[in-house]
Amino acid sequence: MSNSLALAAVTSTIRYVLDRSLQAPHAGQVGGAAVTTLHPAALTTGDLAGDAGINVYCYLATPNHAGNLTDLPTRRANGTLTSRPVAAIDLHYLVTCYGEEASLEPQRLLGRVVVALKTSSVLTRDVVTAAIAAYSDDAATAFLADADLAAEVELVKLSPTPLSLEEMSKLWGVLDAPYLLSQAYLATVVLVSADAAPTLALPVRQRSLTVSPIAPPQLTDVAPLTAGSPFLSGTVIRLRGSGFRPTTGVVQVRVGPAVLAVGEPAEDSAPMPGTLDILLTDQVPAGLHAVVVQHVSVAVAGGPPSRVVATSNSLPLLVRPTVTVAGVDADEVTFALSPPLSARQQVSVLLSRLDEAGADQPSELTVVVPPVADGDAPLAQITVPRTELSDGRWLVRVQVDGVQSLPELVGEVYGRPALTLP
Repeated sequence: MSNSLALAAVTSTIRYVLDRSLQAPHAGQVGGAAVTTLHPAALTTGDLAGDAGINVYCYLATPNHAGNLTDLPTRRANGTLTSRPVAAIDLHYLVTCYGEEASLEPQRLLGRVVVALKTSSVLTRDVVTAAIAAYSDDAATAFLADADLAAEVELVKLSPTPLSLEEMSKLWGVLDAPYLLSQAYLATVVLVSADAAPTLALPVRQRSLTVSPIAPPQLTDVAPLTAGSPFLSGTVIRLRGSGFRPTTGVVQVRVGPAVLAVGEPAEDSAPMPGTLDILLTDQVPAGLHAVVVQHVSVAVAGGPPSRVVATSNSLPLLVRPTVTVAGVDADEVTFALSPPLSARQQVSVLLSRLDEAGADQPSELTVVVPPVADGDAPLAQITVPRTELSDGRWLVRVQVDGVQSLPELVGEVYGRPALTLP
């Protein structure tokens, strides 16, 4: 791959090929002709007015879709790089020939352009290296000394691009310059890599293949053991599907970041084949998680370590938080949460008034609690300053990562958990 100077290096290489073509002996030579890399509007004004030469101008860069698909993905699930990101670019050039029309200098120069770029339709590493060496001594292009286009694994190829009269007219209109005899070319593909160091996995010490006579586990349903109950910490969850029990090794259930123990189906729940019962512990934070069943091999002394050999499809599980009022004093109110809050979880305490509100008293309150910092232990209690709460009797709910706790009924209305202030 090449660095970000690759685009300028391609332009300089095309310039080098055309310049060497003009210097070589040939019929109908145009004396004093030079190769430039200017905007076409500058060819008819200033010092170049009346001169003869060839101008190479990159007027468009487009992504090369085939090249951009070769290095996917470049990151692991945690965001770390597995390989250096590479952008594949196609460059569109307008090669313009100018000079004295009476002696057909533009046409003679265009003939040299067509022959030279047909002969060097592939920018080989030797040509790129020579071009960089030729122009890196100039002050304006000294940066080319740091270009590494010659090290690119894919050689850049040139091909003429036919443009209709309408397309050529629009192009020169965009360039805001009077038309001069030109030919469009496409340079593909230019691979530009990021200056980033990927983290590499450790070498494989031993290869281990596992062959099983049964298909991998398949999940079809995730439901609480008690129908209609929400998923809370302490809830027993029944998984239904097939292929849960491996012929060798053990089965485990992963819910979000936690691995939960698998128990036997409850005796009073009429267990059926293809079911697993798990206890939703407070290791699973509140929020939306994926549930998967995994088969894990058993490590033996001197053999390969324990590893996951089969994984089921995933099904969603919405774990709701629960909240209780743990304490009230003159300075703050403490709320107990289950499951505890994990790092970076967004938490809000929602209060709805249960008593009659006065004219100047709010009927709803929302208090945003700062999240747990990275590296800190899970937090089972949160505190809210007393100054942020108004007097009265409040129904308490909590929202964690967009998932709200469920209040309890008192008679026919929601009334618990309740907070009375003062």
